[in-house]
Amino acid sequence: MLGDFCVISCMKRLWLILSLIIGCVPVSHIVVGETREPIHPSNVKIYLDYPEEYEKIALIDAGSNFAFKDPVILFDWQRKMDKAMERLKIEAAQLGANGILIVNTDTNNIIQSVRSDGEGGTQVSSSTEKYVKAIAIYVLENE
Repeated sequence: MLGDFCVISCMKRLWLILSLIIGCVPVSHIVVGETREPIHPSNVKIYLDYPEEYEKIALIDAGSNFAFKDPVILFDWQRKMDKAMERLKIEAAQLGANGILIVNTDTNNIIQSVRSDGEGGTQVSSSTEKYVKAIAIYVLENE
């Protein structure tokens, strides 16, 4: 009986670890239009203003925070922004968007741990991450 409990407990832990390794990339989307065949992320162009002719595909959020599927620890602002933009372009490309229209950039403080020394003192470690919100678009050819 105790052996069965240990096996189930170990399997639950293994499942949790695998879930963290396979998933957990700080990117999400909401499809608002028609998706297309995926393209290579290098073919996704960045826009600050709407092009003349386009179709909206999705709203996308991407962050620079650590992810097991795409592990990287970044310290400077530009590299954090570059990582968020890279993730945004990958997500847009998977939806078939050939452009992304930047809507907003933001920073967010993430508390990673709080420790107590047992004598009333505490120590907090945190990191600041960059986030980008964009609209994945398909720019029509006659542009």
